[in-house]
Amino acid sequence: MSFKQLSLALISDITARINSTDDLEELLGIIIETTKDVLNTEGCSLLLYDREEDCLVFQVAKGDKGESLTELKVPRGKGIAGMVLETLEPVIVNDAANDPRIYRDIDDTVGFTTRNLICVPMKTQGEIQGVLEAVNSKERPEFTSKDIKILEYLSDLAAISIRNRRLIRDLKDRARELDCLFQISQAISNISELNEFLNLTVHSISDVLGAERVSLIFQNPRTKSFELSKSIGFNLEEESHLVDESRGILNEILSNGKALLVQGSSDISPNLLNPNRYKTKSFVSVPIRQDGTIIGILNAADKKSGDSFSHQDLSILSTISNQIAEAYNSLLAKNQKEKLTSIRRDMQIASQIQINSLPNIPKKMHLLEIETSYTASKEIGGDFYDLIYHNPDEVSILIADVSGKGISAALFMEFSKTIIAGEVARNSSTSISLMGANRIIQEKSGYFMFVTVMLTRINMLKKRIRYSSAGHNEQLLYKTKEKKVVLLSGKGMPLGIKESEIEEHEVEYQPGDLLVLYTDGVSETTNEGGEMYSLENLAKLVERNGDMPVENLKDLILDTTDAFRGEADPHDDYTLVLVRLN
Repeated sequence: MSFKQLSLALISDITARINSTDDLEELLGIIIETTKDVLNTEGCSLLLYDREEDCLVFQVAKGDKGESLTELKVPRGKGIAGMVLETLEPVIVNDAANDPRIYRDIDDTVGFTTRNLICVPMKTQGEIQGVLEAVNSKERPEFTSKDIKILEYLSDLAAISIRNRRLIRDLKDRARELDCLFQISQAISNISELNEFLNLTVHSISDVLGAERVSLIFQNPRTKSFELSKSIGFNLEEESHLVDESRGILNEILSNGKALLVQGSSDISPNLLNPNRYKTKSFVSVPIRQDGTIIGILNAADKKSGDSFSHQDLSILSTISNQIAEAYNSLLAKNQKEKLTSIRRDMQIASQIQINSLPNIPKKMHLLEIETSYTASKEIGGDFYDLIYHNPDEVSILIADVSGKGISAALFMEFSKTIIAGEVARNSSTSISLMGANRIIQEKSGYFMFVTVMLTRINMLKKRIRYSSAGHNEQLLYKTKEKKVVLLSGKGMPLGIKESEIEEHEVEYQPGDLLVLYTDGVSETTNEGGEMYSLENLAKLVERNGDMPVENLKDLILDTTDAFRGEADPHDDYTLVLVRLN
């Protein structure tokens, strides 16, 4: 097959191929096959950047000897690929035999001869994802600058797709972790009997991690000895509940104070694990600490699937262990300190979730100027906003309001935000994104809460906004030419209640128009007399001042609603997102 020129039909075909799967491994294969096909080369390689080791790793290689390349590593600055990682500049080599920059260890390892090659970085939003490399052109003597342009186009698509697939994968892992944390938090908050709490804890961990065996070991506060407090998947006699801290896994963790993740027999000394008791050679153990002192051990072993435990499993258990420690001591004490500790714990968890939840959105992004403001009415709020980057010309911005208050609302907020962001990242339709998020929230959360959402998808190239509302209040679009505000609303139930059709709408905008997203804490600001500020007054304020700098307008809205409220306490969270559309 001869070298292909990029055409609209080919671009459309390439985009369709790359967007045809959510699976990262399958996506990498599609990218490499497409590159090899378009450039008509003997071989192609995709090397992902490993941040921990600061090197490139061959993830996919197609062509002669391609399988032998998989999992080989290239250090930064070594060879052509390492140089491209270092400089972030494309490189063409048309005489590989006489070029000293070629990393010949790779060819020697797989028995391959490189005649010529072309290599470009894969980067998006300032993050390097890896490099894309094509080797040995067919039917042409050498690579040219036209090949650079084509490969850069493919690498840009690949970088965005890889980043989005990684985001989706990470979001799913985060949702899984939060779901487990919520189950444990519910046990901490609602169970006052120690044995019931321990029983629910081991069963919840078993369900979430898919582990056949889970055990909790605690130090007896009276005797200072360690005892097996609760387990699932073991048939142990009563006398075996006392655990010898001078040997085995307990001794290992008490000695070095670190968690253990064993994925195979080579990861641990054979004398630490009884091979007759376990089905697999993989387990995870984390210390349970109170005020820096280890008071117990949380163990999980034997995945039902037969797979090894992962670093994500370790992260989940480490997070849970902090909650277990406080709950265990509180339930032992059963006095006023239990209530105070519980309140402090809930506030710390909620506060951390709040801090990490809201994204750090830049004030300028391509053709957009963005200002945000968030104030919780109580210690724990339920509003949130988010920005999802699709490509240089298209982003999604959403604003949402969770029902209820307290630790459960804070956890549901983070859980919902994670699910919605994942759906928005992989769907081009705002209505499909929200309906997909609604199904997952109903199936997975068990929170018995709901969240209203306004989702907008801004296409800066077409000057178009697509939007959908899941039970959220009307939002504002200020038209600078007419000096008028258009209300944006749509049919749709809040997420988490029941299956619901959610409408999708589209509106054109002109440079200078302003999108005003807010929660009802803004329009329903209430003064000491019980009067509300109202959407009507907010719309008039925007119409009178919509052309002023967006930062000044934000401050004006804040000052105006604060003055209206006077000495009255805020009754709801106050969230505002202003977007100047240039």
